Amino acid sequence: MPHGRLENEEDPLLPEDQCSDGHDHDHEHGTTRKSKSFRDPSSAWIILFWGMFAMSGGTFVVPEFNASLALVCHQRYAPSNSRPDLSLMEELELCLGDKNAQADISRLIVYCQFTAGILSAITAPILGSLSDRVGRKPILALSTTGILLYNAVMLLILRYPDAIDVRWILVGYALEGLGGTYITAIAASQAYITDLSSPRERATLFSYIQACTSLAQAAGPLIAGILIAWINSFEGVYWISFACYLLLTILAIFVLPESRWARSNDETRINLDNSRTRENPLQQVYSSCKSLWECSVNRRANLVILAIIEQFVFGVMTCLPPLQMAYSSYLFHWRPTTQSFYMALVNTWSILVLVVLFPVIMSVVRRQIRRKRNRTHSTVFNTGELGAIRTSLSLQILGYAGVALTRSPVWFIFCSLIFACGNPVTPLLTSSLTAHVPSEHSGHLLGMLSFMHAIGRITIPTALNATYSVTIGVFPQALFVLLAGSVSILLLASLCVKHHGLGSR
Repeated sequence: MPHGRLENEEDPLLPEDQCSDGHDHDHEHGTTRKSKSFRDPSSAWIILFWGMFAMSGGTFVVPEFNASLALVCHQRYAPSNSRPDLSLMEELELCLGDKNAQADISRLIVYCQFTAGILSAITAPILGSLSDRVGRKPILALSTTGILLYNAVMLLILRYPDAIDVRWILVGYALEGLGGTYITAIAASQAYITDLSSPRERATLFSYIQACTSLAQAAGPLIAGILIAWINSFEGVYWISFACYLLLTILAIFVLPESRWARSNDETRINLDNSRTRENPLQQVYSSCKSLWECSVNRRANLVILAIIEQFVFGVMTCLPPLQMAYSSYLFHWRPTTQSFYMALVNTWSILVLVVLFPVIMSVVRRQIRRKRNRTHSTVFNTGELGAIRTSLSLQILGYAGVALTRSPVWFIFCSLIFACGNPVTPLLTSSLTAHVPSEHSGHLLGMLSFMHAIGRITIPTALNATYSVTIGVFPQALFVLLAGSVSILLLASLCVKHHGLGSR
């Protein structure tokens, strides 16, 4: 059979030579298997690194939102003019539940997300393709450096709130965007895993990446609450954040082993350099797009649908936590400590779903499918992933609709737990997408997904924050009505994804 073509609609999603375990390529690329050592690249390295990266980010979600809101209150509404003894922490208390302040912070979030998103939309596909040439380590180091510079800008604003306008936060987001943001970091981490794992292992390994993120989102707010209560200063919390990202940058440069050359030789690297060194940014974006487009019609349709779903889910995950905090503080008058407990509860449940319930359910489903049909080489939809994607989307619809229909804090928490059950859709989508292309093109594919993430980081937060800021004083639940409707459309689109018939036409 010709490489990359499928003649029979019952053939596997990928040819067998593309679906074999990564170690099978050792002799093919002229490398010799060596005994494993602690310094050898492995998926455990990147899961550990990403866990630290995610914990740093998760810890400072609540302080970031509340520090920005406090700065808006200080500079726009200035309650300290009548009471100059007020600190930023005390001024924040006066703004919780203020619809005008929340509308302002929502608009500021839009500007910040737009700034970082438009820049990362340019840099993400370039860095994704570049990681195939220079390796994953430099890209990870660049991403952490961008966030490090954002923290430095935030420290300056918090240190001199009367001299530096809150809009200078946009400079910090611009620097973060030039580094690719965590969008590029997670794409590089997924490419790292793809370098070292077989397609059958990736859904589980990607779910560990997502579990690390959820663990950080669960434990992070609690850690942040302790830090705020102990230090009682947003500036002090940001100094700790700065130290964390400085450490991550050092680890990425000097400690993390490179995965890209685990099964590559010098000839492959030279060919990559010769063929791509002269590409300009637009050509690199085009090269990344080819990973989604150069395939059969049915396979291409699958890729487009799954990529759009993945883009939307990622965009919602990016902007929803601040909106959840703003929504709960306005509707229920929750303080940062209560917000921290809520975020911890929702994300702890998400971890249990990802790490405990999801693997068990998928294992049972796969066993039942194998009993009904002969063993197949298909790596994606013959093992229940498509049904799991649709189920996850359905749970998200149910949860968002439930939040929109209630004004009770208890039901708000319960419905939040329901849509948190849909979190396994992220590793499922990523695993399904990477299984559609050969592993040597995974950097292109993930670079293109990073580009789509960056676009989603612009469009989706803009739509959701604009909806919230306009309807906050009239119908605040409109945000969740919009989410439920949007995911319903994606669920209908997922019905068009095909199990078989992926041959070229």
